[in-house]
Amino acid sequence: HKSIAFRLKQLIMSFICSTPSDGAASRVVTSVKLVGTVQGALPVGREALKRLGGKEKEIQCEKADENAFPEEMIVIPVGITPQNLKKFTLYDILGFSGEWGAAASTDVIKKAYHKAVLMYHPDKAQHKTEDGKEDRTVFLKIQEAFAVLCSEPKRRAYDSQLPFDESIPSEERVLKGLAKGDHKFFKIFSPVFQRNARFASQKPVPDLGDMETPIQQVYKFYQYWVKFESWRDFTGVGAEHKPDDAGSREEKRYYQKENEKLAKKMKKAEMERLIALVALAEKHDPRVNADKEARKQAKEAEKNAKEGAANRIAEENAAAKAWSDAQDEAAGVNLTKAEKEKLKKAVSKCRNILKKLLRFSATMGNGSGEYGILTDAEVEKICANCNMAELTTMNDAMGGEPASKDSSLVLPAGFDVVRSLLSTVVDKSGQAEEDEKIAKDAKKRESEDKVIADRSARGKKGQATAVVEKEWTQEQLDALRMCATRYPAGQATRWVSITNYINVKHSPPVSFTQEEVMRA
Repeated sequence: HKSIAFRLKQLIMSFICSTPSDGAASRVVTSVKLVGTVQGALPVGREALKRLGGKEKEIQCEKADENAFPEEMIVIPVGITPQNLKKFTLYDILGFSGEWGAAASTDVIKKAYHKAVLMYHPDKAQHKTEDGKEDRTVFLKIQEAFAVLCSEPKRRAYDSQLPFDESIPSEERVLKGLAKGDHKFFKIFSPVFQRNARFASQKPVPDLGDMETPIQQVYKFYQYWVKFESWRDFTGVGAEHKPDDAGSREEKRYYQKENEKLAKKMKKAEMERLIALVALAEKHDPRVNADKEARKQAKEAEKNAKEGAANRIAEENAAAKAWSDAQDEAAGVNLTKAEKEKLKKAVSKCRNILKKLLRFSATMGNGSGEYGILTDAEVEKICANCNMAELTTMNDAMGGEPASKDSSLVLPAGFDVVRSLLSTVVDKSGQAEEDEKIAKDAKKRESEDKVIADRSARGKKGQATAVVEKEWTQEQLDALRMCATRYPAGQATRWVSITNYINVKHSPPVSFTQEEVMRA
């Protein structure tokens, strides 16, 4: 057993020591298990792991892509001397020109620092002061550049004080560019947003995009910039007071407060500048304007559709009412027998079309009965109480006569029109039944009143009778007002119906004549 343990330790150490080359796949021992008996000398390495029944876990040794920064862009400037050192920024000293410095990571800065040190180390670059002593100013500046740019707080403070193009395009320039085409918008604003994106606290910063960018992403872009958070620090920028030169602590605090006030003022101006930039861009963005115009047109179209539908319904209702009134008026006077027969056939045809359309509603999955959305009793009630105009309205709403021959032409929206008219018909039929009962009761009461009047007349034979005008109570006047609404003008039997209603429904019973009701 001791020999087995020794050989096992030996194979594990041998495996661990045999490390693969960079970038290659390596296998790491996660567990081993002895299987069966060990005979003879044990092999070492991966073969031993396989024989011992161990598990292998393959790990891809990924070498981190330290940065995608092109190293050839790091060009240390030649000829930096203590005399011209002030002409160079910390980025220039480490070989970053233009906008490349803002994109350089800490690892890239370290590489640049090593290159600069190799070039300007005091052992190689022999700079002397006026008195002949060694001048290490350039080398110390390189070290300062490394220390500042490798520290995020110091780097941000330094970047905030560097010269920066804060200009935004004028509206005149934007309009002049857009006159040449929508593509000019992106050429004008993309560099401006990219330039200001260097101060973004939240990254990644969305891109302005182009004309093919989805409108949702466009609005997200502007939402990001409306809530833009900048890490730009104006502390010490343009400060009139230097706290380090203060003669006392009170004076130093005063200087610091004054500098903070100035920094807040500059920060506020910075945010106002960005807000103005975003507002100007969104105002002239061709994608945003196109979307607004499309929404406006859609809203206008919806409004026109609603108004058109309302006007059409009003016109149809007015025409139907006019036609119905004319038919009701002519039914008993002007229509000939042939015209009455023709009207009867037309109404019958409308009823048949209605029933066919309602049967189609059943086949379309609306309801379970023969007529789908309506019961048999409701259909009979509609056919019995609706005039020609109402039947035509319901049929047209569901697709009219063509739809009764082809179910694919049926308009489901018309089902709601039928249901709406059904409630009107139910009310109308209920009122008609009630009016019929009232008319019967009124006729019976009229007969009884006539008998009483005859008896009274025979008893007072030879005596002059004076006509006494009946007085109306407030309840009777209220009932009269209600009846004026219940029986609108234009009905041939309006006053007869009103008189019957008041005489029958009022308690205690009264006996007003039609003339008395009309005078009231």
